Amino acid sequence: MKASPLPGLAVILAVALTAATAREASAQDAVVRESGQTVEGKIVGTAGDALEIEVTQGTSKAKTKIAFADVKELKMQPPAEFDAASALLARGNAKGAAEALEAINGKFAGLDAPWFLRATVLLGDAKLAAGDKEGAKAAYEQFAKAHPTATGLADLGMARLAIESGDTAGAAKLLSKTLAESSKTAFPPPAEGSSLCQAHYLMGRIKEAEGDKPAALENYLKASALFPFDQNAASDATKRADALRAENPGLIAP
Repeated sequence: MKASPLPGLAVILAVALTAATAREASAQDAVVRESGQTVEGKIVGTAGDALEIEVTQGTSKAKTKIAFADVKELKMQPPAEFDAASALLARGNAKGAAEALEAINGKFAGLDAPWFLRATVLLGDAKLAAGDKEGAKAAYEQFAKAHPTATGLADLGMARLAIESGDTAGAAKLLSKTLAESSKTAFPPPAEGSSLCQAHYLMGRIKEAEGDKPAALENYLKASALFPFDQNAASDATKRADALRAENPGLIAP
């Protein structure tokens, strides 16, 4: 099993910025209200218990608020600042990423969108990468409290923390539910694929720490080649897979 090479960092950043710019220019967010009415525009933030959306009225634009309780369905593209924060973390600027994600979490607080849930957990990841274990733990626990139904994402965060603390057994237990879904699909939706990518990367770290290098390589390759839905995890998995093979010539995945 061989990993398909990922694009270089410069290419990744260029693609991310181009995609973000294209979304900003052409994509419309949409809010379906409880009445069935659809409001299209650009969601620019939240205020208390409502979201703020910028809508076009003739030749001008105006902002309006829609209460969270009145939102039946929400369709929203990740904003450019989320792509930028992810890119900061991918290139090793954990402190800058944490600061950017703090701002994003404040700007869109309470929003129920898949990208925002990821941004909330990514804040914990950035803090952990910056060496702030207590801050990371607080971020993961706050996420679990605010989003009790999104247990999978919370488990991924706590598994990261457990690995950094040397509790590989505890981390493996936290990942078991997500990894159980891995063999059931080859084409998961983006949100599920992102979780599988992260889970396999983390399991690779667990297996590497336990000395099971073939299993570690297998998980890194699954994260980078089969489920490369999370930019940061896929990039880290590729680096670790390359390092393992460089240190162990002839190493192959089971």
